[in-house]
Amino acid sequence: MYKTIENILKNKQVTTVFQPIFDINQQTILGYEALSRGPKDTCYYSPDILFQHATHCGLLSELEILCRDTAVNAFSRLALQGKLFLNISPLVILDNAHPQGETKRLVEAAGLDCQQIVIELSEKYPTPNEQMLSQALAKYSEFGFDVAIDDLGAGYSGLKLWSQLRPDLVKVDRYFVENCHQDSFKRKFLTAIFELANSANARVVFEGIECFAEFELLRQLGMVYAQGYYLAKPAHEPVRHYPYWLRANNLFQLQAYNSVL
Repeated sequence: MYKTIENILKNKQVTTVFQPIFDINQQTILGYEALSRGPKDTCYYSPDILFQHATHCGLLSELEILCRDTAVNAFSRLALQGKLFLNISPLVILDNAHPQGETKRLVEAAGLDCQQIVIELSEKYPTPNEQMLSQALAKYSEFGFDVAIDDLGAGYSGLKLWSQLRPDLVKVDRYFVENCHQDSFKRKFLTAIFELANSANARVVFEGIECFAEFELLRQLGMVYAQGYYLAKPAHEPVRHYPYWLRANNLFQLQAYNSVL
């Protein structure tokens, strides 16, 4: 396993696909989330397996640097508009051996500006030292990066982190989006998230939207920023415009949806 991960790093066998995040009010693209993939036709094409094995081998920091470098260069080469969302593990931020200021250097070397970048901090993993994490994220903010809590509701201390870190954006975990139109508890949770976001002056992104009914309920609750397969799948050459069929609000499906309410 170690040799395989080492070879992936050495030969830079990582690619980036981008999934757009839409502003449904302005009918524009807010930005793109960078999603890393390992060598195709191997189990390491799955980011879950790739990152799990890198963590087990003690090579997570090296893998994350490679993925960030690949993502910012691809984003720059494709001349994509809006923000670039980069996933960063809290374990890497708290690793003393992880080079400081590396993301800033990579972004500037690719000809981008730090203000174009959103650092996504996943809530799926435990945070052993919240004070150190807060200090590290403050440094990202000083550089001009936006900060987002990813996967809110999926893990250990999301609301606590939200209160402590006061991120610019919050991304709600797919679990609360899935079939939200059929689950009254999920609707109550989502309503509470909207209220908290308004109080905290944070933008909320709903990810993992996979059908019209989920999209429409979230839109009615007040959703502005949307992401998911229903809107656009991750791709090496992602869509660059707001979906024309969504601009018409899928009138036929909307009428059918309203008829069963």
